[in-house]
Amino acid sequence: MSALTDRIINTARRSNSTRIGPIGLDCSLSELHMVQLQVNADDRISVRATVSLPYPEPRETLLAAPKKMRSLVQQALKADRFQGKQVVTTLPASDTRIMPVNYHVEEGQSDAVALLHLLSERVDDDLSEYVIDYLPVRSGTSSAGRLAIVTLARREAVIGYLEVLRKAGLDTRQLEIGPVAIRRLVSAMGPQDRHENVLAINFGRHASYITVVSGARLLLDQEIRFGETGLLENIAGELDMPVDAVRVLLENNNIAPGQVPANTGGSDIDVAGTLLEIIKPMLRGLIEEINRVLVYTASQTHGEPVNRIYLMGSLARWQGMDGLLNSLVRLPVETIPDPLKAFGNTNNPDGGRQPRPEIAVATGLALNGFDKDG
Repeated sequence: MSALTDRIINTARRSNSTRIGPIGLDCSLSELHMVQLQVNADDRISVRATVSLPYPEPRETLLAAPKKMRSLVQQALKADRFQGKQVVTTLPASDTRIMPVNYHVEEGQSDAVALLHLLSERVDDDLSEYVIDYLPVRSGTSSAGRLAIVTLARREAVIGYLEVLRKAGLDTRQLEIGPVAIRRLVSAMGPQDRHENVLAINFGRHASYITVVSGARLLLDQEIRFGETGLLENIAGELDMPVDAVRVLLENNNIAPGQVPANTGGSDIDVAGTLLEIIKPMLRGLIEEINRVLVYTASQTHGEPVNRIYLMGSLARWQGMDGLLNSLVRLPVETIPDPLKAFGNTNNPDGGRQPRPEIAVATGLALNGFDKDG
């Protein structure tokens, strides 16, 4: 049992009835993911409902069509035992800018005022056009050397997204940023008997995010200009093939070093080996970013190393990507396992052993309100 799960149980003991949390809703690139958790009368946290539905059309088109979005949401709510319409959600990554900001505060000045002053110098547009939120990462009593993760989203994008959800029949309880949901999930999945530092990489289409969680504390979140689209295009260029054909190759081949596809002929083995040799040098920039984060983490944790790396998002679905990165960074790297297994989920035939990176953010969002730390 993890430390976060233990805190959830202690909180639940104040009530003899089942406590049902909000629905964690994640509009990912290709699917709608919804997860709802509950604390039962026996003080056990469990999965109440979960569903993942593919979009009938591109996400941008769907979010611009409230009636179609409402139909998809209603289909999702009927797919399992969801209760209520309250959701905790996050803006699509394409509408959000997340950045770590080092700042200091003057005597008598609040963190919010100090950050706004700094952002007014960094952002070209009028800040009144944005919805801004921040999460302190490093504070302390010193007036200098503070660090916060700052999120900026255009006001019209935020209002538009919330309005689409309202028209879909949902009540948005809170709009969060992805790193907070990932921090909450990683903390819940961690062991109760020891402290761990975990580096999570959430791969996106054009950019990815590296998040470091130290125990229950969010230590770092940064965007890197590395995504699935660019990698696919580069591989396609090397092979002189269409991107869609390369995607099929990757779906059918394991790119982890030393892996040989079962029950296949030599041609398939050659394809996997060729893909591996093409992809390895393309990951050089990503590995450099990971190594920089590892050094930074050690500097912030008095030398404590990162214990493991979790992969989620688009590239986490590539067969063998975890094994390939493991060979390059010399750390335990794994595609994040089924997040619901931490809460006794037994709906999967394999008992939750298979990775399910696609529901990681939705599960972290569903934990909102259970964790006393937020």
